[in-house]
Amino acid sequence: MRSPERVVAALRARRELWEPSPGLVGLRGDAAVLRDRIACEIASLTRSLADEVWHVPPGLPLGTLARADYFLSFPQWLTAASHLGGATADLETVARAADPASSARGALVASDVALAPAVCYHVYAELAGQKLSRPVRVSAECTCWRHEAPRFSALIRDWSFTMREAVCVGTPQEADAFQRAGAAAVRTLAERLGLSTATVHAEDPFFLPTGRGRALLQRLKALKHELVIEPPGAPPIAIASFNHHERFFGDAFGISIADGTAASSACVAFGIERWLLAFLVAHGPSARDWPEVREATDPTDTHDVSEVMAGSAAIATRAERS
Repeated sequence: MRSPERVVAALRARRELWEPSPGLVGLRGDAAVLRDRIACEIASLTRSLADEVWHVPPGLPLGTLARADYFLSFPQWLTAASHLGGATADLETVARAADPASSARGALVASDVALAPAVCYHVYAELAGQKLSRPVRVSAECTCWRHEAPRFSALIRDWSFTMREAVCVGTPQEADAFQRAGAAAVRTLAERLGLSTATVHAEDPFFLPTGRGRALLQRLKALKHELVIEPPGAPPIAIASFNHHERFFGDAFGISIADGTAASSACVAFGIERWLLAFLVAHGPSARDWPEVREATDPTDTHDVSEVMAGSAAIATRAERS
């Protein structure tokens, strides 16, 4: 294993990675090609868990985040969207300014839209108020934004990054089976890519003090697990998470199941750039040392979701017996 710092330094030296602003990372060359191939692998995996593929926008209303208790949980991450107003005089002032960038910054107008901090909020908002006759299983990808300065670290903790999620909303049993199936599939993918990983109990970085009770409950119930790599000279890096939300989002968004109770939900989430880093930590930053990663993925090449869930049920049964 290489250290993340050495890997990133090598990419910078080859100009395959650059940062136009703190927390914003660009890729090109072999690193960009590899990133896209890994993203294809992950997309294929999430489609095997889902019945639907959604294309979600990169922003969502602040009201959706409020409904999800985001401002009680993670306000420290929020990135809001803004824009220039439409008044001709204001636009003329910006256009003619000696420093138009500074002038534009001062003229920005706040909006009711945030840049998405996660993919799954889109799913709950779209299902709001519905009574589900069957589980909804979705695969979706989005550019996500979490402002974690001053902890920015290229490919590990970026302001803007790519997240792919598989989300399930249904009965408690369906959500549990989905989480277990997703965890098993992710570990298999990591092994196939030659990654040395561990699965650990985890908790979200809830904003304190408001989230202290929720963090404790999450820890006691073991609702969140992460797949991590443990590179030398660095703390563990989570590359995927397996989350069971119980009825939290069902209650928050008024989503119910056939018996009228609030729906349960679970999601499996991937940070694409972190998977790229994990691969480079394992195999080195030079393309000549990389094992083969599939170049493209056939969108029809998915497993039947009922088979996936049946396999997960068997895994759950074995776990309970042990």
